[in-house]
Amino acid sequence: FGSSQSRGSPWVSAMAVPAVLGRATRRFSSLGARAGALRVGGVPEHFNAPFHYARERGLYAKESLEVEWKMYPGGTGAMATALETGEVDVAVMLSEGAVAKITCGSPLAIVGTYVRSPLTWGVHVAHNESFQKIQDLKARIFGVSRMGSGSHLMAYVMADQLGWSIDGGDCPLEVVGTLDGAREAMAGGKISAFMWEKFTTKHLVDRGEWRRVGEVPTPWPCFLIVASKAVAEAQRKELATLVDVTRSMCEEFKANANDATIKYVAEQHQMSTEDASEWLSGTQWACKQEIEASTLEKTGNFLLKLKQVPAVAEPSALLGPDCKLLQ
Repeated sequence: FGSSQSRGSPWVSAMAVPAVLGRATRRFSSLGARAGALRVGGVPEHFNAPFHYARERGLYAKESLEVEWKMYPGGTGAMATALETGEVDVAVMLSEGAVAKITCGSPLAIVGTYVRSPLTWGVHVAHNESFQKIQDLKARIFGVSRMGSGSHLMAYVMADQLGWSIDGGDCPLEVVGTLDGAREAMAGGKISAFMWEKFTTKHLVDRGEWRRVGEVPTPWPCFLIVASKAVAEAQRKELATLVDVTRSMCEEFKANANDATIKYVAEQHQMSTEDASEWLSGTQWACKQEIEASTLEKTGNFLLKLKQVPAVAEPSALLGPDCKLLQ
């Protein structure tokens, strides 16, 4: 989240965003996995604002749930590691990353669907480069936040859609860490392209640092709520409360009363109100303990084709005990 505060917005009157997130990060280590509390991880993006608002308004506390938030600029790969090591209890992860990790044996479980709409990945290059379309980037180095991350898997999805040979070197990868790491690598000529959610990087395009030469939407709903298996089994009540309370906040965020959401997103994420409006209109939250079987099957089949998993997992084997599988 940015450092500026919205003026005249009921969203920001409910919370001073940077201060709140700073407190959450500082207090994070004081909480362990325990009854009545959940440590939640997520990327620093506008999709996750409902969690912060619900927490600051005391909505979780009203239901006797203590929620702490930890930010992961490194994305889904970093959150998977945090779940595996017990650094967090639950995280908002990209669908493809979650399915890949669990299928390959990570002790995680899908709790539910957070955002049901696809995520649009922008394909970015340095502003002064000559590339004009994605096809120009064949055999050029793509930066990824880490292996197993969304930027890694979606680069391969893109390559597959274009008929490129991953094994043949048509889509070489370089780990760059965070978005800032990608900017440094791009400026230094270490990578030629970087894929990231297009609105999160829009300010870099607008100010002439990067150019977006194409877009690649995920072929499935983009964000899932994922917990460690131990938490999914032992803290079912807490997880249900987290999902239910956050869903009410998602509904308010989507309603955009008095353009509050658009104003917040524009001011906190360095977007124009037009871009914020476009993002909001294309985003559909679910925030329910359910998932379509077709989502898991399609994701699994793609991952198998890309040689990222050894087999397509049975959908029910990916889920926590309270996540309903919709046929």
